[in-house]
Amino acid sequence: MWTIQFSVRLQNDEDPDDVFEIDVTEYMDEWPGLERWEGDVRDLGFRAMREMFVGGFLLRERALLRTWTHLDGDCRLVRRGRIPVTLTSTVGKVRVARQRLFCKRCKEWITPLNEELGLHQTGNGRATRGFREMLCLCGSKQPYRQAQHMLGMITQEPKVTSMKQVHLTVGREGSRLRTAEDEKYATVSSQLVKDVQDRNPLSEPIEGVLYIVVDGIWVRSYPGGGRWREGKVARICTEEREAVGRKGRQRVVDSRYVSSFKPVDVFSERVWVDAMRMGYGSRKQTIVLGDGARWIPSMRRRYFPKGVYVLDWFHLRRKVAQTFRRVFPEKSRRRVSWYLEIRSDLWEGRKEEAVDKLQQLHDEISAKACMKNPIAAQGRDALADLLGYLDNNWEGVIDYGRWRDAGHMVASSLVEKAGDLVVAKRQKKRQGMHWGRDGSEAVSALRTLWLNDDWEEYWKPSQRAA
Repeated sequence: MWTIQFSVRLQNDEDPDDVFEIDVTEYMDEWPGLERWEGDVRDLGFRAMREMFVGGFLLRERALLRTWTHLDGDCRLVRRGRIPVTLTSTVGKVRVARQRLFCKRCKEWITPLNEELGLHQTGNGRATRGFREMLCLCGSKQPYRQAQHMLGMITQEPKVTSMKQVHLTVGREGSRLRTAEDEKYATVSSQLVKDVQDRNPLSEPIEGVLYIVVDGIWVRSYPGGGRWREGKVARICTEEREAVGRKGRQRVVDSRYVSSFKPVDVFSERVWVDAMRMGYGSRKQTIVLGDGARWIPSMRRRYFPKGVYVLDWFHLRRKVAQTFRRVFPEKSRRRVSWYLEIRSDLWEGRKEEAVDKLQQLHDEISAKACMKNPIAAQGRDALADLLGYLDNNWEGVIDYGRWRDAGHMVASSLVEKAGDLVVAKRQKKRQGMHWGRDGSEAVSALRTLWLNDDWEEYWKPSQRAA
């Protein structure tokens, strides 16, 4: 026979007689084996933690009641039973019975412990700050049903929350975060404008390059039906790198993520603020590296006039390859020849020549399309799309070979990775998902907070109301 006994004594040092004792006991017939023993220890620990959680509140309530007054000393308070409340915490659900008071003079009901638990505040439900943080972390990284299951495993209470509650809490906390960010960005933006106006011109710009990597990514909009909504993501970083591992891989040292599903102007303003904080205007060169989304060149011209726009080579090359697969559906030497020729022209910055060749091919195929040739019509539309893509990103099509030899990025995994980390992994790469605008914005806000290493600072008790 095994006896496991866990005893805890909580004491208010201001009143040594005010004590709350906890005694949790478990009996076992024999040694249960490693796996069972691990589970028993964990279960016992969580039971004890829940008891301690409740005990602390009761000690605090006793101290409150000894000195509690309503409006003034003339109020007559009488105790009228207890009101139970269930709190969802990081150790599971706990039930606290709060003392209820009645003021005979004012004819009002009072529950002193409500102030300590924050139950008068709106929007928090009856979940602790710590549990909401844990829920948002799980819910922003995986589907809500999986997050619900994980929270049950973590707290040792399978029904600690529901999928709907995960959904609602992530949306609510993400919206709070965005509101706080909007206020912060507005304040910082105004201060930056003032600082720039008051600042004397730098004698010499700081050496180095500031990269502003921008990506647009589409997610299916609720309730579906072919409707999509674009998320916009940016990663701002310097050219400084550090070695990682033995294979010579390099990692960005200092960077900031920015994301939004709101209009381009809102997103661009945020990118500008963070870029200014990271050195835009004071560095020798700024490069805006984009995936070709229609709004990126205009964003560069309006918000980063000192920067150079570069259309990411990986996206351009992929666009060309996709076009010729539609122009020549069956793999052939002609398809390969056209692809290699146009790719070579674009790589070496001969964009006028490339466009002339593409236009000639477009005119040739258009004549066949007029003869009701479906393959020719498909090729004509594909070439028109590519020509429009090049026209919209004309300033970003550069001499990639020379640019790379100068030590600049021309094709960066940062472009694709930014959108993948902030949006695609959670909202796009899981089939069957549909997203509302508020839900998309909330999840991307929480993921961006995590990627920027601001998570712990934001969720500090001093920063967040319980």
